[in-house]
Amino acid sequence: MATKKQLFTVLWIIIAIIAVASIVSLVVLPKWKGIFLASGGGFLIANIFISMFFIQNNYRDNK
Repeated sequence: MATKKQLFTVLWIIIAIIAVASIVSLVVLPKWKGIFLASGGGFLIANIFISMFFIQNNYRDNK
């Protein structure tokens, strides 16, 4: 089973990838399509932060 540190590292990498993709879509795509995809990325990032909060409180490492 993965440790909490490994899990958080993977989640931070996923957040960084989503944030970069959201910014790129906001700049490259036409107005409303870029805003829609960027807001979707922001929603995903918010959900990952919420899941990180619950993982922090409830995850038990077996030592």
